[in-house]
Amino acid sequence: MGIRCKHVSDLRKVLIIKPSSLGDVATALPMAPDLKFAAPRVKIDWLVHPSLTPLVEGHAAINKVILFDRKKLAPWWRSKAATLALRDLLRKLREAQYDAVIDAQGLFRSGFLTYITNAKIRIGFANAREGATLAYTHKVTLPDNGKKMLAVDRMRALLQPLGIKTSSRPAEAQIPIQPEAAIFARQALGQSRPVIVIPGARWATKRWPVERYTTIVQQLLREGQQVLLLGSPDEKPLCDQIEKSAPDAINLAGQTDLAQMIALLDRAKLLIANDSGPLHVAVALNKPAVSLYGPTSPDFVGPYGQMQNVLRHDVPCHPCRRRECDHHSCMNGLTVETVWTKTLTMLNPKAGAGGAK
Repeated sequence: MGIRCKHVSDLRKVLIIKPSSLGDVATALPMAPDLKFAAPRVKIDWLVHPSLTPLVEGHAAINKVILFDRKKLAPWWRSKAATLALRDLLRKLREAQYDAVIDAQGLFRSGFLTYITNAKIRIGFANAREGATLAYTHKVTLPDNGKKMLAVDRMRALLQPLGIKTSSRPAEAQIPIQPEAAIFARQALGQSRPVIVIPGARWATKRWPVERYTTIVQQLLREGQQVLLLGSPDEKPLCDQIEKSAPDAINLAGQTDLAQMIALLDRAKLLIANDSGPLHVAVALNKPAVSLYGPTSPDFVGPYGQMQNVLRHDVPCHPCRRRECDHHSCMNGLTVETVWTKTLTMLNPKAGAGGAK
């Protein structure tokens, strides 16, 4: 791992590089409050993709947000604008004079940006890919490569070379709610706290069948719950399909930006979702979530602090982590009754179990 920092309180400026994706940034965020708690005077900058700025803009522990859009910068040699933008970014990183840089992405680009800062302390995972480890002065090795560690714990382990122990401190993402987004949420929901249902996921193999989500939404409405459907523009057809059979549900799929989605999730009474970015954002906001898992391992990418709320159907091929599948048995084997029983229990722990009608 290398020589530790002389003392964490000596740090003046630290850069955390974690540009994407939505769920990954959400699970990495506790590093900032952890670092700020250990070194109250340190200034923490965060490098992130522009689309994810609502997660970090205005964060209590973050001093400055640095934007990094790799698609606009590559291939930089074919565009004068991209060349100038990359040159400007590299200049800013060098001139910032960071005492330490934490590469939480662990790929070639993030490793290159880490190296270019010329910080004396450059931290990353020992199993980082694409040669990123060549940029590090301190390499963090995880037990069994972190296969049995949740993402939040893996990210927080990157603070070890700075002498920061996080085991005695609860993980706090402290995701900010943007003021304009909070107004949007109040206008959309009034004072109510809905059950939020997000039926989509980036991989088709992660999605529980939409017909079963429809049954759950219908039952929630019969129980007198307000239901809010959310999703990206690509996931809007899934929510539209649910709405056709459950017209009393509020459908805002494809109609919100990230800041607005975060503000709506912050109002949730309960979330029901597949393994997805919004799930991890909701969990980071300390919202209870019924989490439906299929091809991915909850032991590796499960909802932090809510593993007891994970539902999955055990199959021999789990976890395959495949984006395509001929049988989809892990998600198809997860029954409506199982999901409804967990939902009802979480909405009212005193209620008895019951099957969906």
